[in-house]
Amino acid sequence: MASAITQCSTSELTCSICTDYLMDPVTICCGHRFCNPCLCLLWEDTLTPNCCPVCREISQQMYFKRIIFAEKQAIPTRESVPCQLSSSAMLICGRHQEIKNLICETDRSLLCFLCSQSPRHATHKHYMTKEADEYYRKKLLIQMKSIWKKKQKNQRNLNRETNIIRTWKVFIHLRSMMISGEYPKVCQYLREEEQKHLEGLAREGRIVFQQLKISQTRMAKMNVLLRGMFEKLKEMSCKADVNLPQDLGDIMKRNEFLRLAMPQPVNPQLSAWTITGMSERLNFFRVYITLDHKICSNHKLLFEDLRHLQCSLDDTDMSCTPTSTQYTSSWGAQILTSGKHYWEVDLKDSCNWVIGLCREAWTKRNDMRLDSEGIFLLLCLKVDDHFSLLSTSPLLPHYIPRPQGWLGVFLDYECGIVSFVNVAQSSLICSFLSRIFYFPLRPFICHGSK
Repeated sequence: MASAITQCSTSELTCSICTDYLMDPVTICCGHRFCNPCLCLLWEDTLTPNCCPVCREISQQMYFKRIIFAEKQAIPTRESVPCQLSSSAMLICGRHQEIKNLICETDRSLLCFLCSQSPRHATHKHYMTKEADEYYRKKLLIQMKSIWKKKQKNQRNLNRETNIIRTWKVFIHLRSMMISGEYPKVCQYLREEEQKHLEGLAREGRIVFQQLKISQTRMAKMNVLLRGMFEKLKEMSCKADVNLPQDLGDIMKRNEFLRLAMPQPVNPQLSAWTITGMSERLNFFRVYITLDHKICSNHKLLFEDLRHLQCSLDDTDMSCTPTSTQYTSSWGAQILTSGKHYWEVDLKDSCNWVIGLCREAWTKRNDMRLDSEGIFLLLCLKVDDHFSLLSTSPLLPHYIPRPQGWLGVFLDYECGIVSFVNVAQSSLICSFLSRIFYFPLRPFICHGSK
């Protein structure tokens, strides 16, 4: 086995990106080998789908296979290629005129044999420079992987902030329209409250937007710093080994500083403004919804969409699998074809739920999804300790506090309005405006496990 590995051609042991011997080698799907740091940097700078730099075959995902050799000494990687030092570069002990070929594990200083026996170092553990070089180079690679993971996490947070910023003004404008749609229904004296509400919403919107922009700038700068440190570690791994212990100590201190200074993503949330008289007005149309247990539709595709959506909201774990939450659905017994109707649902024991109205025809089918037509739903999904509110048709996030007790649902069939209300706060969560209902509607409730 060892002799077969030794006969490998130089091209098989050379990274085609940096044209040097492989360092921390990995194999991608097509079978070509590269340095792990080189491939990470190359693919990050590529806007097109990830592909092999040699054969251009597209790699569907960043799947690396570590290369394991039977005899490491037979592979001329950068760890085993000796540094060609001139006689002037050889470090000689000034006190004993001996070659410094030992490294102290405690303070990482280069020592000759006599210095290692001195009272200062006699109780310390020492390594030969060749052994120490391999030990510290492994630590160097560990630091590079740690920094790259931090950079990838920061990039995900940056992408999230950028997406929110791109739609934030549209969301504020749409929410202003939702709120404005409520106030004409009440008495004239509420006009002043409406104006204060909209001014407060605009003020909060500006403040949160500025926070998002500042956070975006910080994350972009942190991305540059993390990449710079990663590239410096890569450059250090190619240098002479004599300075590696000292330089690595400095880098580890800087890495700890960057870890503490990592910017955290903004969690935008607006205030829940009370709308005077809204609960009293809606209670004029109060109905009591009962569940029809004879309907046995099982919307597996909808539940799968909910679990995938829950995973997509988790920025801390990109390996999330959509199997963590189990959902059960129920249909209301009442079929609504006209008039105004208002009912409330108790959510105090629920963390993941879907509530609203759906086209009655969906009770006879099992292929309903989040993007299906004729569904008007409000979703609450929990990821770690954070709750996200979203509405369907189309899927839209709402950056306001979730209701922790009773949720109110209001339907005005003729005007094409479905509204969701935080009963405890007497505040609007969201509304579906100016819809045209030409089909019967049924209340829909779906609960997920905690």
